[in-house]
Amino acid sequence: MGLPYFFLTTSGLPPGEAYERWRTLMAPLYEVKPTTPSAVLPFGSNIAYQVGDLVAHRTLLSTQRLRRDRRRVDAGPDHYTFQLYRSGRFRGTIAGKAVSASSGTMTLIGRRHLIDGMLDQADTTGIVVPCSHLHGLPLEDHDLLFDAVRNRLLATHILDIYRRLPTTHLNNASAIVKEFVAFLRRLLDPSQATDVLEGHELYGGLLALAKAIVQENLSRATLSPEFIAGQMQISRSTLYRMFEPEGGVMHFVQGERLRAVRDALSDPMERRTITRLAEVYAFNTISQLSHSFRSCYGTSPQAWRSERRLAQRNGEQGSLQHVWTWLRET
Repeated sequence: MGLPYFFLTTSGLPPGEAYERWRTLMAPLYEVKPTTPSAVLPFGSNIAYQVGDLVAHRTLLSTQRLRRDRRRVDAGPDHYTFQLYRSGRFRGTIAGKAVSASSGTMTLIGRRHLIDGMLDQADTTGIVVPCSHLHGLPLEDHDLLFDAVRNRLLATHILDIYRRLPTTHLNNASAIVKEFVAFLRRLLDPSQATDVLEGHELYGGLLALAKAIVQENLSRATLSPEFIAGQMQISRSTLYRMFEPEGGVMHFVQGERLRAVRDALSDPMERRTITRLAEVYAFNTISQLSHSFRSCYGTSPQAWRSERRLAQRNGEQGSLQHVWTWLRET
């Protein structure tokens, strides 16, 4: 049994209906408006997975204005959203501070923060974390943006978690929560030594660091043992020994690329063609991808995508009321 989720897209709907559905979905957290009286009506798409008591989402937003007023702030309990802008941008104020976020930027947004700003063709991925998991961390005093190192680590971690969610079993939810919360506490605890951000301790060991480097560079055609060892400042022989239980360095890299394609094909929000995914994940040709994918998963990429789409249409997903409950009670 997979994770419970909610998926809504306004794609293909008449503008007025798309706006109404989108405005209704966002209503617990934001007032949604066009940026000007004559602007195109806002629309968007959202998928939200319930991962234990966390909510992980990907949201595509047209150009629109979002506003969170005091009434919405007071309507629900505290949580924080760690959100990555994959593309597009945000400009406005959060908690009274001017904020500008664009592609590659992580933001830290509290449920109690007043927000007023404009989103411009944004694609965001984030994880909502209840404050109960973050007790003792001075997040009220934390900047709304992150330094370069923390930004990179958070972005990589969140994208990796989100990528796996369409194929994650419900029984694995608690492990994901435990691991992500531990990661956040180590990343944001000011009592940790500063140099932990520059070493492998934060990743939980050398092998975890190596795997994180692989995840960050799956689209790099030159991803190789030499590159990984250079990034880690270790010898290739050390790297080879680390990956012996994984079947070798490049065996692991190839497996991660195939998993990335598989998970993309399982994601209802994913619109890239299989040809484009082959390019993104550094397969030389679509034929190479198709052959490798079939050898690994027993079916073609197109058949996998079609089967997943059918299962998602026929399967159980949350109602709009479930989403509101998550947002208000998390």
